Amino acid sequence: MAVLLIAPSLEPARVAAAEKPKLTLKASPSFGNPSTLFSFRAVLVGGDDSEDLYCVTAEWTWEEQADSSLNESDCPPYKKGETPIERTFMEEQSFRREGPHVVRLVLRKGDREVASAGTSVTVRRGLP
Repeated sequence: MAVLLIAPSLEPARVAAAEKPKLTLKASPSFGNPSTLFSFRAVLVGGDDSEDLYCVTAEWTWEEQADSSLNESDCPPYKKGETPIERTFMEEQSFRREGPHVVRLVLRKGDREVASAGTSVTVRRGLP
């Protein structure tokens, strides 16, 4: 009788890194009054640390204002294995109108969308 022993492989770690990038977006707090300054934090996970994810443009869309803010970076040349990839994006915003407000973040590399995510916050009068 032969016994076959299989050694653990590092392949799953390589596969995970090559997965398509995914962006998560969270707001703090999720409820507030018209004077509340909401903080938004997005985290990009997955994808290789490569030039494809280096120096992306962050496009924040604020539903209430019917406009967006663009965060473009002036980046030095990319050096493989040396240049860090930014994976956390933060912004603050307040909303005057009561009700739910949708916030969306799109990360772009040139004209190509790398990843996007959305969340919502609610504004009510009378909240602390």
